[in-house]
Amino acid sequence: MMKNNKKMIEIFKKVLKQNEKIYNIKSTAIILLFFSKISYLFSPFLILLKINPNKITYFNFLTSIILVTLIFFASNQNNFIIYGVLLYFSCLIIDFCDGTVARYFKITSFYGKFIDGLVDVFLKTFLILSLSVYGFEMSGDKLILILGCLSSLLASFDTFILDRYSAIVRWFNKENKKDIKPYIRKVFLPRLTFLYSDIFIISIGFVLLTKDYPEIFNYNLLLIFFISSLSAIQNLIIHIFFSYKNLKYKNKG
Repeated sequence: MMKNNKKMIEIFKKVLKQNEKIYNIKSTAIILLFFSKISYLFSPFLILLKINPNKITYFNFLTSIILVTLIFFASNQNNFIIYGVLLYFSCLIIDFCDGTVARYFKITSFYGKFIDGLVDVFLKTFLILSLSVYGFEMSGDKLILILGCLSSLLASFDTFILDRYSAIVRWFNKENKKDIKPYIRKVFLPRLTFLYSDIFIISIGFVLLTKDYPEIFNYNLLLIFFISSLSAIQNLIIHIFFSYKNLKYKNKG
């Protein structure tokens, strides 16, 4: 037992040192930074058990499906909305764990990044969609359903634009021997992007506090849809601008 405790402490210290370089106030939204700290309490156990990081991602995907399903059917069982939101916060923590385990064992892979990104897209897109359906069923307000569906569509398109731009920039850099940054969010208005993320996650948390107050709950849903849509539209405009500015060369292929 003492040996395992000592090993756990060693792992925790190493995890803390590794992640402080990646997740800090300059590179991460404040709320996500908070969840990253919580993940440090769980990652050492996963490392000690030698759990494959991709399996952690698969588990996170399964958890995402469960929470979305719970929220979709929450109008029939009010407690489901509580379980769904709590599972959402669990997914945020688990999302940090798979990367931590992969870095600890030095087995990071592009496949791991790919499936991790897919889970993130699925979670945000269908979380918004399920909340819009729940809000409509509880209030009968079609505007909530329409705006929620639109926000859900923009959320998925947001990630598509981000990945599309970064892939083409890497291709462009290789062909033209340039060094254009593939991720604009890291160099252009990053604090604003972090602010959107913080407001979105806090608003999801407020679902728990406002679920018994229909009018306030509806306004909170509208804030969730608005902030997600605003982030996506801003992202689209910025990427179109920078693609026009940086990629005005003929394709050699």
